[in-house]
Amino acid sequence: GKFISTGDKEIDRMFRKVRKELSAALLSKEGAKGKQDRAEKERDALVKTNARLLKQSTEKDDMNAKSLSTILHLKHMTEKLEQEKDIMEQTKKSATQLALAARLATNAKERVHEEALKQTKSMEEQLAKEKEECDQWRQQKEKADGKLIQLNAEIVDLKKNVTLSNKRCQELAEESTKAEEDKRRLLESLAVAQREANESKTKYANMCSSSSSSKSGGGSGDSRSSGFTADQLATQVSVLKGRLACPVCNHRDKKCILLRCRHMFCKQCVEENVRNRSRKCPACGQRFDNKDVADVWL
Repeated sequence: GKFISTGDKEIDRMFRKVRKELSAALLSKEGAKGKQDRAEKERDALVKTNARLLKQSTEKDDMNAKSLSTILHLKHMTEKLEQEKDIMEQTKKSATQLALAARLATNAKERVHEEALKQTKSMEEQLAKEKEECDQWRQQKEKADGKLIQLNAEIVDLKKNVTLSNKRCQELAEESTKAEEDKRRLLESLAVAQREANESKTKYANMCSSSSSSKSGGGSGDSRSSGFTADQLATQVSVLKGRLACPVCNHRDKKCILLRCRHMFCKQCVEENVRNRSRKCPACGQRFDNKDVADVWL
């Protein structure tokens, strides 16, 4: 904008200067033309005078010499006027060229102004576009910062969960080891109890056979020699069956063990508790999960 205003001032100053010179040249031309007309009139008068003087040449030699001098002077003046006329023509051409240059400069000024307006508009559009892109980048940065904060919080939670999971895994590993040992002991106890039950069944069968033989021919000595009466054997068998029966339904055998509390139940009762979302041991009330249920064979 500063460059355009400076160029406008320079063009206006040149235009005014050219216009003044053109006006001065026109005035000079008109003056010269008047002088030329007067000179021509004087020349005509001098020609007439010369003709008259020629008739009177013998009498007016001095006048002829003076007329010749005047003619020479007028000739010189005519030549000078011609030179001035040439100069004025050149000045006129220069003024025309300057006017053309002024018009061209004005057109150039208008084009430059239009180009400047176009560039300004383009720069404003580009600036608005870049501003919009900056706003979008700022929003994306804010979203990314929010996601980063959220991810950091999730990472902290995950670290806590990993720590807790590692601790829980260690506890589960210890409990699993302990459960394996308890399971082994329970299996050994169950094997002993099963062996005792088989022995009790054998003794009971022997007692029954001895009782029938005593009724037929006096086998009371064998009954005393076995050490258990029939009632005692029946009671022991009932107790052993009670140990093998599920404490919930009291008629199905124990098939599952809860590893958390080591209590055993039948598989149907445990599955029913799992379906009812009552995952608590029926004996002690301790909570258990599906992975805490294991099969056992008695």
